[in-house]
Amino acid sequence: MVAAAYALPVASAQAPQGEASGCVVCHGEAGLQLAKSTHARSGVTCTTCHGGVAEAMDKEQAHGDALRPLSDPLQAVEFCGGCHSDIERMRGFGLRTDQLDLYWSSVHGKRLSETDDAEVATCVDCHGSHGIFRASDPRSPIHKLNQVETCGGCHGDEERMGRYGLRADAPELFRGSVHGRALLEEGRLSSPACTDCHGSHGATPPRVEQVGDVCGQCHTTVQEQFERSPHRAAALAGSMEECVGCHGNHAISEPSANMLLVDRGGTCGLCHSDPNDPGRAVATEMHGVMARLDQEILETEESLRDAASKGLFLEREHGYLDEARGLRVRASSLTHAASQGVLSDLEQRCRAMIAQTREGIAGKRRALRDRKIFTGIFFFVVLLFVGVTLVYRREVYGRRGGAGTVGATEAANADEEDAG
Repeated sequence: MVAAAYALPVASAQAPQGEASGCVVCHGEAGLQLAKSTHARSGVTCTTCHGGVAEAMDKEQAHGDALRPLSDPLQAVEFCGGCHSDIERMRGFGLRTDQLDLYWSSVHGKRLSETDDAEVATCVDCHGSHGIFRASDPRSPIHKLNQVETCGGCHGDEERMGRYGLRADAPELFRGSVHGRALLEEGRLSSPACTDCHGSHGATPPRVEQVGDVCGQCHTTVQEQFERSPHRAAALAGSMEECVGCHGNHAISEPSANMLLVDRGGTCGLCHSDPNDPGRAVATEMHGVMARLDQEILETEESLRDAASKGLFLEREHGYLDEARGLRVRASSLTHAASQGVLSDLEQRCRAMIAQTREGIAGKRRALRDRKIFTGIFFFVVLLFVGVTLVYRREVYGRRGGAGTVGATEAANADEEDAG
């Protein structure tokens, strides 16, 4: 809804020291929130936004005649925008000054200005009021990891959305999507959040003819291939919805080769239902290529794990397979051209990487086998040598021992004869 929390740049010289001391006597919680905020570091105090006399301890004197409660949504937007559209004030912070104009162009801003609808989102609904932080600060309600919760506060409210004829399941659907899991569970900030697709201050649902441009900001290769496909003409003619027609919007699932199936729940079969439709043959061919690559990569991964468990050093083979995986991911993008011929070169390159991986594994298995055979033979020879040596030694010492016994017997016999 609203993308970034910007500091309200008022020079500290304009905010007298201790100006908020009287305000926090009654408004302590708001004062604590303000003290931690980006605004406080920029010199903004209570009276900067609300007016009044901070030094006065009497309520009537403190509030004065010019107090601005800013409780009216329209008044709050105009006041915040008054500073944030001031080029001189924003210059020192490097902040954009078109956010107010963008807001008035948004669905939220139009309803507020045209119908005075107090339920639409305004600055404080998304950024907060006193405890405002920059969008890059994890404490900010509009930090990328917090946007689903913030936007979902309204867009997940069935009663509120029902008054506008809108669905209230977008936040929940997004949480379960491939984008939502990557962002909220894995913490990958490169994955889109609400404002990446809908905009922030100029928030509006992308029109049908704009969806491809929105998705194409991230999926550039996919967009290039889609524009080469016959589907592009169908999208321009209004007979299909670009991107969302196949992938959906908030509940985008992990893409797989099975989306190319023309039956068994495949996406292509939803439109290409006629058995004579040439599109079915193209989809079937592409599915065959992708499914075979997936199976071969899976089998090679298992071979790598098995070989690694044998103690083989397989860094080069892992590199080959990583290259194959990368080519497989790129092949997914090329399917958007809806032409099997576009896949041919990439398929061959992917198979070549898989073949190199397998050849490397087989070579190292053979080398391991040869080492085992050589080691076995070596130990056999060593043991044989030791055995022969022991036998030889036994025979040598046995002969020497026998000769000594015979000599001793003859000497004993001689002594007996002499004694007789």
